[in-house]
Amino acid sequence: MRRKIIIMDISDNSLPDQTFFLIQEKLCKYIRSKGFVTWKHIQKACRDLLEAYPHDYSSKYGNFPEYKIFMPLLRNGLCEIARNDENGKSKSGFICFPDNTFAENSFNPLLLLNNIPSLQNLIENFKIEDSIDLQVQCDLYDKYIYKDIHSTKINTVGIYKTEDKAYYPTFLFDGKKRRTIPSYEENMDALNVARCYVRCSKGNAIFTFHANQKELSTRFYSELPILVARALILFDKSQLKNKLFWHPSSSQTISYKNIDLQVVKELQRIFGKTSVEETND
Repeated sequence: MRRKIIIMDISDNSLPDQTFFLIQEKLCKYIRSKGFVTWKHIQKACRDLLEAYPHDYSSKYGNFPEYKIFMPLLRNGLCEIARNDENGKSKSGFICFPDNTFAENSFNPLLLLNNIPSLQNLIENFKIEDSIDLQVQCDLYDKYIYKDIHSTKINTVGIYKTEDKAYYPTFLFDGKKRRTIPSYEENMDALNVARCYVRCSKGNAIFTFHANQKELSTRFYSELPILVARALILFDKSQLKNKLFWHPSSSQTISYKNIDLQVVKELQRIFGKTSVEETND
């Protein structure tokens, strides 16, 4: 009997695709078997799954594999945020649908975009914390690195912390107010909303619209609010089978098909006028 040997390329901290997708499939089976899981369950399951692979890879992968393994499943609609009411207590968590359920029961993606509030409206729901003494600022070129700001005066729109520690709360300075960014347990999208808000406030484009091809590309797939990412996939349902949406990396450019000017206008309403760069290529 021949044994198939998979050689892992750890140079860019990514598993070979077939192995990565197998891990995601195992995670989906685990969630389905449980019926309902919390964020802590997801974290532990991802760590446990990776223990089957060489230590060299796991150590280079980082301490938080759940963001890369699980989050794409949430973005493309295979998994969903849910609430479980038991013994008079309500708990936030996640469920995993059977294959193709999201594609078969999906709705009008333009209508979905129509109902997504603007980033400005979303951040206004973040609690104001003007008395917090912020010490480090997130470097958006490397969104997991925080740098000392060497100043008590905060005047730059950005994401901050009181200390550079993984589970310390994060804060958004929106140009006027300091606001607490809700944790993942409270609001799965809050940090992504804040990151997009900071990029757009600086006039940076998040998307490029290729008018002749009716395509929209972005390098910030992993930062898009979940419902925006889902809506864009649904403009061409064949994209649900595109594995790029299951395994995006920070350096990849993701392209959405069958996009028109109506979609662009909605994105500009949500993210701001400068968020979409238009080209005729």
